[in-house]
Amino acid sequence: MKQLTKKQQAAFEQFAKWKISFPELQARLQGAVEFAFTNHEHKVTNNYQLPRRGILVQLCDIRNAMDRHANGDISTEQLANWAAILLLNDIYQWEGPDEDEIADLLNDISCLTLKPRTETG
Repeated sequence: MKQLTKKQQAAFEQFAKWKISFPELQARLQGAVEFAFTNHEHKVTNNYQLPRRGILVQLCDIRNAMDRHANGDISTEQLANWAAILLLNDIYQWEGPDEDEIADLLNDISCLTLKPRTETG
């Protein structure tokens, strides 16, 4: 696996802080990460070697995202996709005193747009 370039790592950092959009993240990470988001599932496939230093996600980042959603700056789908990417990509870390709350919030937010599968007989 290849290492991330400095520009790709910067894209991950900027995305966590809402400085770039999901489509821009996808464009900057082309070849390094594959995203498959459907009504029923979020899937992220990493094709790179994790850097030594991950990207720290803090409770304030999540609160900022939730505030932006409440103000109508981002849609529910954008918020859910953002949370799913942070959850599913090992480059993001949130170890520390708020780690359980962060993990729970990201999980809850990421599920906002998922629809349950219906059984067909």
